[in-house]
Amino acid sequence: MVMRFWWILIRRMRDLLVWILIGGQSLVFEYIGGFNFKVSIFGLDGSEIEYPNIVHHLQTCRPRNVSLYDGGWSFASYLNCERDVVDDVVVPRSFLDVVGHLIPDKLELLVSSGVHVVGLFNRKDRKISGFASICNMLGVSKLNRFNVLVLKYVLGNTFHVSCFDCSMTETGVYTLPTEYAESLNGNSIAFEILVQPFHMLPYCHGVDVSVDFNFVCEWWNMVDYITAYKDQRCWSLQIRKRRDWKRTTIHNGWIQFRDDMEVAVGDVCVFRWKNDTVHNFDVDIVRAVSPVE
Repeated sequence: MVMRFWWILIRRMRDLLVWILIGGQSLVFEYIGGFNFKVSIFGLDGSEIEYPNIVHHLQTCRPRNVSLYDGGWSFASYLNCERDVVDDVVVPRSFLDVVGHLIPDKLELLVSSGVHVVGLFNRKDRKISGFASICNMLGVSKLNRFNVLVLKYVLGNTFHVSCFDCSMTETGVYTLPTEYAESLNGNSIAFEILVQPFHMLPYCHGVDVSVDFNFVCEWWNMVDYITAYKDQRCWSLQIRKRRDWKRTTIHNGWIQFRDDMEVAVGDVCVFRWKNDTVHNFDVDIVRAVSPVE
């Protein structure tokens, strides 16, 4: 594990104190392939720290200096510890001390899933705005569904935005393209489950989503969650995909949903798109027609 300045993180080596992190600082691990992670450290104010120029006995020379030109410079906004984030985040002063003179007024916010959003930098108030567009695409009123936002400035007018969930793992922000969403109404995106006998077993291991609905499934992560709504009730359903991404299955949550909705073999569960996240669906049950005796 190598720090951004190529200093191996060792707290103690043969009782020799090398370096101690301060309580309240955060470590962000970025996987860069193989067995390697790039580790960044964020200070108490949320800004990436000025890394110490320390040498220990495993090194033969001093670590290289970390600069904006070497992978950008970042800060974190801790959403659960501050006000609701609807459109803007406050930029730490120490972050601006490093790169503030380079940041233009008009910005491009690039979310990790590839979504581009126009943003603005208010130098006087130390705020970056434009996050309301992300909220609108997600179909939520605020971004506090995430725990942390990490914004990395990479020169020019671009900030890369990474969103971390309650498990402190980066999560994709997947939305429908605006031009696609505008061409559809809320009931145009849907998928169906035809209830089979093996779906009713007490140990049901999963319910496959037909490949006919891959145009919906492709927006979900390898492991993801969707929420199904019926009147005042809702259910969280875990989505899993095979490694080849060619089959999507509903796992955890199906049995509870099945029992609550009292579905039977031959019924069709219709999940209709609720908003832009493609994670929320209104559900209806089309009951099987009993044969006439």
